[in-house]
Amino acid sequence: MKHPITTTHNGAEVYVNLVASLAGTTISQQPHLANLVKEVLSQTRVDKASMYIEQDMQRPIGYDAVVPTGADATDIFYAKMVHDKVYSRFIKRGKPQATNYLSIVLYRDSDGAYELTDVWIGKQRPARPGSPDETPASFTYWANHAFALEGHQVQPRTLTRTCPYENPAAVTAGTTAQSSTT
Repeated sequence: MKHPITTTHNGAEVYVNLVASLAGTTISQQPHLANLVKEVLSQTRVDKASMYIEQDMQRPIGYDAVVPTGADATDIFYAKMVHDKVYSRFIKRGKPQATNYLSIVLYRDSDGAYELTDVWIGKQRPARPGSPDETPASFTYWANHAFALEGHQVQPRTLTRTCPYENPAAVTAGTTAQSSTT
């Protein structure tokens, strides 16, 4: 279900799928984000196939739900958020931090319009491991950060304490170490 959001500074239409996207889920939980997205995009030129926008709003706009954890935090678990296919790392006792930053992810569709696929309060961060946009930086970042559980809806049957993804660099290093000891 495409729901129009706004038109960018250079006239590109932007919409969000309110039913089946991370952006739709986030906006349904925090409706004021739609107005913040409009504010940012009305001043932004979009011209690439994908756009990752980080905007300092020059005022507090809410709380960043991703918090630093350290790699050995004991209250960590993994789950898929509602309307998500990728596992996320969560911490039970994390405290979100106040921030001025808004992050927006847009992808151009075949008609030339842009779909708002994700939006969050906070600075840009690497894609989560297991997502199509993952990078080597994803594994390092998400090994030391997690979503604070408070305020997030997860798919209950996906809860696990076992990390559902492996860092390819660690796997390669492990393989190399095993090879050299045999």
